[in-house]
Amino acid sequence: MRKFLLATTILATLSSASAAQKIGAYLFGVQFERDTTATDSTRLGLGLPLAVAVDGVSMIGVSGDYSWLRHTAPARQDVQPYYGVGLGLSAAFGGSGDVSVAAFSMYPNVLGGLNFNLDDRLSLFTELSVGPRVTTAYATDSQGNSASETRFDRGYGLRLGVNYTLR
Repeated sequence: MRKFLLATTILATLSSASAAQKIGAYLFGVQFERDTTATDSTRLGLGLPLAVAVDGVSMIGVSGDYSWLRHTAPARQDVQPYYGVGLGLSAAFGGSGDVSVAAFSMYPNVLGGLNFNLDDRLSLFTELSVGPRVTTAYATDSQGNSASETRFDRGYGLRLGVNYTLR
């Protein structure tokens, strides 16, 4: 009886709380999107940690983003355009021998995309973003020498993936 009540409570909570929520995956990441109004939603993305270890060089990187989206067509339509703004953050750490490097990047952006609704729960999407990118890198070696640099340049993003609407 206790298991039945627990399962019923969990299912009731998920069914009422997740009616306007999506989980998704894109190239090199996962995301969670939640509708805030009939046309607006917020999205939290997490880039998959990337690690490399080749010929004595090791690196690890992680990224994430937060976006506000406005859909310009109802979710029931086959193609649903949207636009919005986002903020992407990333960090990478690496080393080779006695040299260590750390880099951090911030990417405020505007974005636009299309959801291709396959049915009422499953959709494919494509998205483009553009904005300034600020990157700061810091390097040091075992003798105490260090160097740092900050760069400002134009950033671009492409996101291709799939979303699944929870109910």
